Amino acid sequence: MLSQLGIIFLKIGFLGFGGGYAMLSLIFAESKTLGITLAQFADLNALDVLMPGPIAINSATYVGQIVAGLPGAILSSVAVMVPSFIFVPLYLHYEEKLLDNSYLKGALSGMKNASVGLILSVAVLLGKDTLFIKGQVEILSVVIVLGCLYFNLKKNVNPLILTLVAGVIGYFSFYF
Repeated sequence: MLSQLGIIFLKIGFLGFGGGYAMLSLIFAESKTLGITLAQFADLNALDVLMPGPIAINSATYVGQIVAGLPGAILSSVAVMVPSFIFVPLYLHYEEKLLDNSYLKGALSGMKNASVGLILSVAVLLGKDTLFIKGQVEILSVVIVLGCLYFNLKKNVNPLILTLVAGVIGYFSFYF
């Protein structure tokens, strides 16, 4: 299981373009092969907002911990970072040539568009699982989502504060 974790997170590190949020769909797809459920993945996203650090490393640590305990968490975290240790020095060495390459600019433009689609796909997947439980609309979840959208977009409330408030609301609605 450890070797499978290492290979999966090396692959994610090498193929994950567009930053952490764009990598989430790749992380979810690969994590499903390890037995991670959609509910666990939703928990990962909620915890990621509260935890400092890059999304890819937090996700790798979380999935590795669930699948293989502390050794899995360490291996997954290191594996997802290895490509950065390879690509960043290479990029810095060839930066001048890369910035003037029209082929690379076109490829990056396409990847940027794909990243937006990947982020949206994860949002839809998690939204579907969160807002609809057993085919029924979860009213409190819809209210929380719409409230967070309103306060973030219109009132510029910090997303961390919104996440904490949503967590408190969810806690009290679950236990009371």
